[in-house]
Amino acid sequence: MKILSPVGNIDSLKMAVFNGADEVYLGINNFNARNNIDGFDLDSLQSATMLAHVFGVKINLAINILFSDDELQDALDTIVDAYNMGVDCFIIQDLGLASLVHTNYPEIEIHASTQMGLHNLEGVKAIEPYGFKRVVLARETPLSEIKRIRENTNLEIEYFAQGALCVAFSGNCYLSSYICNASGNRGKCKQLCRLPYTLEFNGKKIKSGTLLSAKDFNLIDRLNDLKSAGVDVLKIEGRARRPFYVATATRQYFNALNGKKTEPDDLMLAFNRLYTAGYFDGNGNIISKYHNHIGIPVGKIEKVNPGKKFNEVFFSSNRKLSPKSTFKIFSGDTEKSTFSAYDLTELSNGKYKTTTTQKVFVQDRVHLIIDSKLENETLEFSKKQPITITISAAVNSPIKAEFEINNELVCVEGEILQASQKQPLTKEQLISNFKKHELFDSQLNFDIFENVFLPTKLLNEFRRTVFEKIEEKIAKKHQKTLKKMKINTNLSINPFRDFQFITDINEKFTSKNIIYSPETFELENVQKFINKCLKQNKFAFLNTPNFVLEADIKLLKEIINKTNIQIVANNYYALNLTKNFIVGAGLNVYNSITANVLKQPFITAESDIGEKVNFPVMTLRHCPMKSHLNADCSKCPYKQGYTYKMDNGKTLELSRQKLSTCTFYLTLKN
Repeated sequence: MKILSPVGNIDSLKMAVFNGADEVYLGINNFNARNNIDGFDLDSLQSATMLAHVFGVKINLAINILFSDDELQDALDTIVDAYNMGVDCFIIQDLGLASLVHTNYPEIEIHASTQMGLHNLEGVKAIEPYGFKRVVLARETPLSEIKRIRENTNLEIEYFAQGALCVAFSGNCYLSSYICNASGNRGKCKQLCRLPYTLEFNGKKIKSGTLLSAKDFNLIDRLNDLKSAGVDVLKIEGRARRPFYVATATRQYFNALNGKKTEPDDLMLAFNRLYTAGYFDGNGNIISKYHNHIGIPVGKIEKVNPGKKFNEVFFSSNRKLSPKSTFKIFSGDTEKSTFSAYDLTELSNGKYKTTTTQKVFVQDRVHLIIDSKLENETLEFSKKQPITITISAAVNSPIKAEFEINNELVCVEGEILQASQKQPLTKEQLISNFKKHELFDSQLNFDIFENVFLPTKLLNEFRRTVFEKIEEKIAKKHQKTLKKMKINTNLSINPFRDFQFITDINEKFTSKNIIYSPETFELENVQKFINKCLKQNKFAFLNTPNFVLEADIKLLKEIINKTNIQIVANNYYALNLTKNFIVGAGLNVYNSITANVLKQPFITAESDIGEKVNFPVMTLRHCPMKSHLNADCSKCPYKQGYTYKMDNGKTLELSRQKLSTCTFYLTLKN
């Protein structure tokens, strides 16, 4: 398996490359799902591509947001520019953009983003015709489904192994969009899931806290399972994280894959909100008590001497600590304060003293969140790519450097050398000078080496010329010359109109098209719904879930085949259930190209090009009843009336669909 590491800036790129990444992924300008970070522009992307390719690391460029019609040309031009400069492949969510790339530039490698919500074999098969080489599976995809996908497709499988875990199903979180006009599908997520919520039942408070804040994904102990399931690439989440996180996560997974010792505490120090295997084994226990990094517990406060400004704090630690490290103080599960201990002093074995302006108390728990010494050592680590260079230095001839790169023998010439009168150029000078390059470890051989003189300034210029030629040859291997093309987005579209969603067949039918979204999918009820529609001259549609597993697909196929009902497709798998469908909001039609690729009438959750619906703002694959009520499936307390209330007064209504497993939905209450 390969390691794919996140890169938010050039420092993180170096840490990924130096610590064992096989591939990296990064974003550019506003065309990626992490536009809250600086990212890269075309100029810095050129440098990033060069650095990665020096070490044989593949560059994945994330162009993984939804695009409006007037943005598609710029997005396609950016892909062509990046491909021509050497970017290896592109991660795409927007089906319209993917179709444009595949149709017009089939030589460009594209990967299906996790934002497409692909989580079962049928969904993967549905996107195969669009030229994707790799599928980045949704985090919600369980091990059993990974195996089924591997056995039935030739697409590469990429799977998240480490990092932040979205509480909502990939690509179908609209909370930030509906409340803040900041779409997660457009890279603008405000992470409202990390805020405090109050769970209520019919207005009565049950529980408060970070009820939608997910733990962090960690599968470092499940690598054998991932490998046997057929995963090709392990993905580490975290383009918005610090270079230390990128370095540590990459190194720990590299060590684990290569049979070397791992350091679990170092991985937790990089970032964690507690760890979980997510949905790897099914509906997981993913909700955390915390919304931010908690580091590792190291001890407790044993004594506090209050001062006028600074409090003297004494605490024990089970770990060797260094000055300038940063700590968080907890009382129970409550985070109380954070401080950096610049004057940290070890009094005796495991006993420490420091001062802080923060109020702390005896028995408070001490967590280490930044180990200053470890961080410095990690960020100072680097490696260089070996290259053998043969030097020729003869009187009255130019100094020469020969090297082989990409199976080509290259010769670089410098200044004509004169015989030395006093201070001859030495081999040691050349060796030392050529060692100065940041990325290359030069191994110098000497063909001809006479008594010559070369000023230091000219020697430096010669060295720079040699390495510029090396980089030029590396870049040339990956550069392409595709030409840009103009696209037409002035296409006719067919939005679906005059429809009504119902969850109970006893509701009054008021629209021409009635879309049934039942809590449980039963053939008898669907047939009753169809009969009622026929009597009232209405058109019947079955609203398909945006998440299903293999057993659910069999059930849906049985219902569709026996009733011949039209469906609303909210995920790519549904495109393989029947040819008689309309495109639901869950498929995120955002532009006319996507609408025409899918060819059917469509509903949208966010775009202005079609009829909008109040789609659920979150699809939840964990069970809130288990997470917050300590319930189990044998005595499930779920019933209508549960809500999540935000501090700003907004209320999210909880509903459920029960198939082979339960999926929960949160809908913004009007």
